[in-house]
Amino acid sequence: MFEDAPDHFGTSFAGQTLDWMPTDTAERFAELMQEPLHRRYFEGQGWHQPGAITYRINSHGFRCAELSNDPCVLALGCSFTVGIGLPVEAIWPELVGKSLGLQVVNLAWGGYSADTCFRLAEYWVPRLRPELVVMMAPPCSRFELLLDRDLLAHHHRDQPFEVIMPASQSPLVTDSPLIRHWFGNEENQRLNGVRNRLAVQALCDLHRVRCVTDDVIRHMCWSTEDIGYARDFLHGGPLAHRRIADWILNELKN
Repeated sequence: MFEDAPDHFGTSFAGQTLDWMPTDTAERFAELMQEPLHRRYFEGQGWHQPGAITYRINSHGFRCAELSNDPCVLALGCSFTVGIGLPVEAIWPELVGKSLGLQVVNLAWGGYSADTCFRLAEYWVPRLRPELVVMMAPPCSRFELLLDRDLLAHHHRDQPFEVIMPASQSPLVTDSPLIRHWFGNEENQRLNGVRNRLAVQALCDLHRVRCVTDDVIRHMCWSTEDIGYARDFLHGGPLAHRRIADWILNELKN
C-alpha cells in the first residue's frame, strides 16, 4: 500500500521513536536547564521528565498514526506543524483533529518548503481523500530543488532533493548565479509561496476536499513571551498551537 510514495526528510526515520530532533537536542535542553527561568518553565510543563516528549514516526516517515482510509485531516507545513519541541497531543493538527473527530495525517517535517508541501499533497490528497487539508505554509524564503539522479550517484548522495535556504552553504547556492539571483529579488520568494498555496487549494478543489491555507509566519509561531515556547526555545509553545487550532476551526465555521 502506497509503495510509490514520494521521499521526504522523514523517510529515513520511518518506524522509529525518537527522543530528539533538530533543533530539539539533548545538548540544547541540558544547556537551557542550567537557566533557572527555563528550568521552572520546563518543570511546570512536565518536560523535564524522561520521555515527556517523543517523536513516534510511522512507517511512511510521518509523525502521526499509521495511514488508513479513515476520515482524516491532512496537515502540511514545516517544523512548527510537526511540533518540534512539543508532545504530539499539544500540536495544532492533533487539536484540530480531536475537535472535528478526525484522524490526523501530519505530513510536515522540519525544514520543508512550500514546494515540498505541494509535492506531498499532490500524491497523498487523491489517495487518502481527507475531509480537510490545512496548510501552514513554511517561510517563503525556502524552495525545493529535485536533483539529477545521475549526479547524485556520482557524489554518493541518496536524498533526491534539497531545500534551498538563503543562508545555505550548499554548492547549489554558492556556485550558482541563477539561485543567487532567485534569492536576490524577494519577489521570487513571495510569488513561489503564493503559487504553492494556490496550487494546494486548486488540488483540493479538484478532489472536492475542504482546504484552509495560511502563512505560518503570520501567526507568530516562534518563541515569544506571550505564547511561551517549545523545548528547543525556538518554536512557539502549546498556547501558539492552541491559537492556530482555534483560528482554523473558526475559518471552517465561516
